Amino acid sequence: MKIVTIMLSIRRFTLLLPAAALLLASSCTLRETRQEGAPNVQPEVKVRAVEQASLGTLDVLKLRTPTDVDLPRRNQLIEGYVNKELPLKMRLQLNAYNPNLEATAITGLDYTVLVDGKELGAGRMPLALELPARDSVRVPFEFEMNTYKLLGSDALPALRNFALGFGDLRRKRVTLNIRAITRNGRGRLSTLIHRKAVPVATTKPARPTVQADSRVKPAKPTPQKL
Repeated sequence: MKIVTIMLSIRRFTLLLPAAALLLASSCTLRETRQEGAPNVQPEVKVRAVEQASLGTLDVLKLRTPTDVDLPRRNQLIEGYVNKELPLKMRLQLNAYNPNLEATAITGLDYTVLVDGKELGAGRMPLALELPARDSVRVPFEFEMNTYKLLGSDALPALRNFALGFGDLRRKRVTLNIRAITRNGRGRLSTLIHRKAVPVATTKPARPTVQADSRVKPAKPTPQKL
């Protein structure tokens, strides 16, 4: 009887082994999925400086008061306005910081430009940017968009004031809404991160070119969506 009882116990234990192995494998899979799917903290993108700003053919980077816009400068603005071509060109220096414990790759930036709260246009800047964990990288950023559609047909008297303050970060005349396309260091996740509005005061073309430090690989710009 004892032999029979032992044999039955061994047989039951043998039958339970595959089920236990399956349960263990399932728990490992779930654990790995949770780890890979854990949300990362979105990178912080800030404007460090305005390097260049122009309105049409006029350099407006240092224009602060109406007296700075003398007659020759005003004539430059009028010429572009009459031709309905008054592009705002800006070159900025951004700072991208990764607060996560693992590296993050930014593959592009979708952005919308607003001037004085009014949407000027949108575009995409391709990137091949590796953000090390708990580290930051500087990113050059450029755009060019025609401001004539914001001014309208009766803005000639206001041109002088319109040209002021684009190079002053405190004025916050230009705002960037940025959506960064990111991928984690393992390359298994690709998520869209919606950025808060980043106030700026700048002017540069929407033909994005990206050349940061040695960790940034420049990519060919894509046509802008204006």
